[in-house]
Amino acid sequence: MNFLQNQSFWRMSMTTALAAAMLAGCGGSSSGSSSDSDDTAELPPNVRQTQSGQVEGVEQGAVRMFKGIPFAKPPVGDLRFAPPQPADAWEGVLDASEFGNSCPQTGSAFNGFTDSLDEDCLYLNVYTPTEGENHPVMVWIHGGAFITGSGGESYEPSRLVDQGVVVVTMNYRLGVLGFLPAAGLPEGNGQFGLLDQQLALKWVQDNIDAFGGDAGNVTIFGESAGGHSVLSQLVSAGAGTGSEGLFHKAIVQSGAYQPTQVPQPVGEVLIGSPVVAALGCSDAGDVAACLRDESVTTAAILEAQGDLWFNPTWGQGMLPYSIQAALSQAGGAAFPQGVPVMTGNNLHEGRLFLALDEISATLAGAPDPVDTLEEYQAEVGALLASDPRGLDADQVAADYLNTDSSPLATPPVTDPAAADRFTLALASIQTSWRFACNQLAQVGSLSGQGVPTFGYWFTDEDAPSLFGPELTPMLSFDLGAAHALEIQYVLNSEATMRARGASDEQLALSERMIDHWVQFARYGDPSSADGTATWPDYAAGSQLVELTPEIPASESLVNVSEAAAAHNCAYWANPPLAPDQI
Repeated sequence: MNFLQNQSFWRMSMTTALAAAMLAGCGGSSSGSSSDSDDTAELPPNVRQTQSGQVEGVEQGAVRMFKGIPFAKPPVGDLRFAPPQPADAWEGVLDASEFGNSCPQTGSAFNGFTDSLDEDCLYLNVYTPTEGENHPVMVWIHGGAFITGSGGESYEPSRLVDQGVVVVTMNYRLGVLGFLPAAGLPEGNGQFGLLDQQLALKWVQDNIDAFGGDAGNVTIFGESAGGHSVLSQLVSAGAGTGSEGLFHKAIVQSGAYQPTQVPQPVGEVLIGSPVVAALGCSDAGDVAACLRDESVTTAAILEAQGDLWFNPTWGQGMLPYSIQAALSQAGGAAFPQGVPVMTGNNLHEGRLFLALDEISATLAGAPDPVDTLEEYQAEVGALLASDPRGLDADQVAADYLNTDSSPLATPPVTDPAAADRFTLALASIQTSWRFACNQLAQVGSLSGQGVPTFGYWFTDEDAPSLFGPELTPMLSFDLGAAHALEIQYVLNSEATMRARGASDEQLALSERMIDHWVQFARYGDPSSADGTATWPDYAAGSQLVELTPEIPASESLVNVSEAAAAHNCAYWANPPLAPDQI
């Protein structure tokens, strides 16, 4: 079974950061400030002293923004395909009013069809209240299938900052440059992007007090590949391989997919060798030197990357084992038990990816919804091909079109003549098999190991669309509570949500979610500040908080069994196997 060439998954996962765009070594912690308080007090209001030099940001309302701060040396030359190194010091005052380069990635409809080709891209951004100090810190790790996205203008954290939080966003190396598992590269290959994240977290420990943040109260949070990154950093912290002491709480948004990850030897064979060969370095005596040669251009690397998708590999470096193996360790030794975890998923995760497929096809002049049984069966087969259990994809496809009294699809496929029945069934399979059931299992595993664990279920079926009035009519189905739609409720402005059609009730939900996220970052308990919504530790009764405007905050607790039933997790715990697997 080929874990790494499932194109359906690549299409699915790549779109996370594209959608987010439309929402428009590393040691332990350091307790020392980059400058003493007297020096900081003498600086102009928008200037801060870091360990590498001074930076000057801009003020907007009650928020100061410091953009494009280098936290690492440019990963070029001898530092290409190598662990990141701390940024060099600079003279004078660095202009921190503009975002840094995005890390190399292929152009698309969501970034102006322009490739990002500058490998000098390891920058972070700090958003801080204009008043006060010792604020809790939230560090956002963007999604995008580890091949696209950035920590830049796609995210707007002003409402978090308004609640007295310092927010940091970051870039990290992507695709081949960040996650190529190849023999001949330094240890940590297949994980360089995660090491970039670690170094950014180390920068936070060393510098954030100068921006009014509390280095002893840092929460990492991320969605999709960003949530997967959060889980990877938790594994590293539990294993004592670099992340320990760099954060104190963790939020995982729709990041539970593929918890087994890819073993290093498998990654080297199935991704590393083909990419190295495509770049003309297979026969080189020194593979690393060959890949770092100026003749191997950034454009050539992106071309060699093609349609491959990436996940961090495990078995060496900062990930001695996979996320799933870490969760299964007896006594929870592989996860840091003093780090509370908040984790959740969306009711209709899979719909986003099918929506983007439909829109892309329509823009290309060939609308192509999944509207025939044959196409549906083929898509289900491609989607499930990466499951190591060897599933009977035809049986799964048939089961999700069941029209009896308890069909599996969410919502149920009860009308055999409905035009969207195949699309909704396919999206339900993707939602439950890839995201929801993995996440619900992880909630139980974390809590069972003694980790303070808080689960949520985002079910706003009328969440504002990402696509606007020009693109939304191209869809043959409703987005519902699709993948990535919850991001805007936490990392966007009220004005932007209003422009997308958010109702008063949805804005109230957004404020409630911001309150939960901030309370968790501040105290490790996401219960609301005003006491109207208690959010118990999962260990207290296996309950989740359902996030939807239809349910009052005081009534939002649901038993995990309800979510598990909605996502058919009993079915996926014992799915139909192909005849040769029985």
